[in-house]
Amino acid sequence: MPELPLKYFCYVCGQQNDLTLNIPVAPTMSREEITCPNCRDVTNLLLTSCPKCKEAFKYFLSDLDFPKELTTLAEVYVKLIRGIKNSLVDVVDEFKVPIPKRWSVKLDCQCGNSYNAEIPLPQL
Repeated sequence: MPELPLKYFCYVCGQQNDLTLNIPVAPTMSREEITCPNCRDVTNLLLTSCPKCKEAFKYFLSDLDFPKELTTLAEVYVKLIRGIKNSLVDVVDEFKVPIPKRWSVKLDCQCGNSYNAEIPLPQL
């Protein structure tokens, strides 16, 4: 996994934070939580790197934990589908609803390579 030195300035207090982060290679995407040592504000960061040149892709999300929100929403959807399926056991022989296996985003690297990064989603 490539490492990335990151000089980050807190959105709240302006404190400089020097970090070294491990960056997964796409399609894997990871989430890092950066806590400012000065004011304790938390910033979420999505990370992945180009599979061809290993250049890092960083996306700052401030207070939003996007993967957690996405996974929570998907879990609610899966529970809803499971509940409907269970309530129809005596009514229909088969009940199928397509459920996406992952959330995916297409990224374009400066090296010219296009690739996808993914976050796995809960399944039935």
